[in-house]
Amino acid sequence: MKKSTALAIAVLLPGLAYAVVVALTESVSWNTAVPAGKERRAAVAIRDNVTPFQKWGSKQFTWRYLDGYYDAARYFTQSDSNNCKQAFLSCLDTALERYAEVDLFFLAHGNYFVDWVSELPPERRGRLRLVYNTGCRDLQQGPLWLSLGAKAYVGHPGVSASPVFYFYFLRRWTRGATLQDAMDESNGLMRSTLARVEFISFGKVDATRTSQDSEAFCYGERGLQFTESGE
Repeated sequence: MKKSTALAIAVLLPGLAYAVVVALTESVSWNTAVPAGKERRAAVAIRDNVTPFQKWGSKQFTWRYLDGYYDAARYFTQSDSNNCKQAFLSCLDTALERYAEVDLFFLAHGNYFVDWVSELPPERRGRLRLVYNTGCRDLQQGPLWLSLGAKAYVGHPGVSASPVFYFYFLRRWTRGATLQDAMDESNGLMRSTLARVEFISFGKVDATRTSQDSEAFCYGERGLQFTESGE
């Protein structure tokens, strides 16, 4: 491939990806008012070592919400040479010490970040609020996270299309829906999106089976809200 062709593809790919996402789902940019109580909230997210394009897309979408809706936020990206464990734990420990509510977002394939967090002091882990995990089959970690102190854990049961769910879920959670409502609405929108993907793929994507494997479930406080009542 000529260098000029490769450069053109590299420049156009993000725009094309944006257009496809909007066509299948909804606008990537979604302006909503920031709920009250921002000074109480912090968030930490970590992306596993995937392709550069996946890393770029995950951060471009996620960081806008974390930076805008939380008083403090950090986003880590793993690489071949750095799994970010020490930096992640140090950052999380500081957030748990300073903030009343800390949310965690694991944007990773099947993972065991729960083992990392278990190393932190028990008296601080009680400030964990929502833990969301995109990892395939990681729903089973729910009881472990609750035993560490998290108020709620959301995960997926099978080999999932969790990024589709997450695209809808993060914005609905941060705009103040209850965890149950944000999850139910996002599950429904994910099913609709997968049905469209099945149609345009001429049946190569099994929307029904993928939806069953991808449907998010919650352990813990389903009535949890981004902003506590009374704030």
